[in-house]
Amino acid sequence: MTVKWKKNTVQTKGYEIQYSLKKNMKSAKTILIRKNKKGSVKIRGLKSKKKYYVRIRTYQIHGETYKSKWSGVKGVKIK
Repeated sequence: MTVKWKKNTVQTKGYEIQYSLKKNMKSAKTILIRKNKKGSVKIRGLKSKKKYYVRIRTYQIHGETYKSKWSGVKGVKIK
């Protein structure tokens, strides 16, 4: 699965992406994108014929880490 997003180059240091088999995001796995140079990431090793749910948020570091709200959850069916 490839997750794509519009890059925010003004106040963003990186992104957090979560994906789960459950819409409520319980037991979600998190991917941390530490650089703001990419606009997509490939997630491998997913189960075929299952529906995964994905959400993303930005983060910024100024002495402390500040995180935005999570995006809406999107569902994706894996072939």
